[in-house]
Amino acid sequence: MLNSQTAQKLFPIIALATCFTIAPIVAKSQGLPGFTIFSGVEPSNQLSYRLDSGTRNTVDRYRLKIPGSKINRLGAAQIQITYPNYYKGKFDDKAVEVLVGDKSIPIESVEWNREAQTLQIDLAQRIKTKDDIEVILNNVQNPDGAGMFYFTAQVKSSADFPLARYVGTWILNIE
Repeated sequence: MLNSQTAQKLFPIIALATCFTIAPIVAKSQGLPGFTIFSGVEPSNQLSYRLDSGTRNTVDRYRLKIPGSKINRLGAAQIQITYPNYYKGKFDDKAVEVLVGDKSIPIESVEWNREAQTLQIDLAQRIKTKDDIEVILNNVQNPDGAGMFYFTAQVKSSADFPLARYVGTWILNIE
C-alpha cells in the first residue's frame, strides 16, 4: 500500500504519462476544412469530412458531409462520388449510410463502378433539406500508399432532371 505522501508525488507523473499515451489515439481522426494551400479547389467548394483512422492499409470509416446550402430547391435523389484512378482503396457498397441530421435516409441501391472510379448512391426518396447531408462509408479498406485524394460530389435531383450538379470536393489525406 502507498501512503498518502507517496501517492501525492506519483499522481502528477501518472497523469502526465496517461496524457502522452492517449493523445496519439485522439489525434488520429482527420478532417477538413483546414488550411489547404494550392489545392486547385476553391475554398467555397471544399467539403468537410472525417476519417476515423486516416491511416494507409487499414479498415476505416469515411464521414463525408455535403452542406444543405449546396442542395438547392430541386433536392437530391442520387449522390455520386468520383475518386481519382490512383486511389487504390476498396469500398463496401453494402455498408453505406446517408444521414440528414440524426435521421437515416433509406437507400434504394449503391453501385460501385471500379472502372469509372465512382460510387453511386440512389436514394429511395428525394431529399429536400437545408440541413447537412452526411454520407457514411463504412468498412473502407484504405489504400496501401499514403497520399492526398480528391473525391468529388455530384447530386441528381430526379430521373426527370437527369443532369448531375457538382456540389464540391473532399480533399482526403491518407497517411
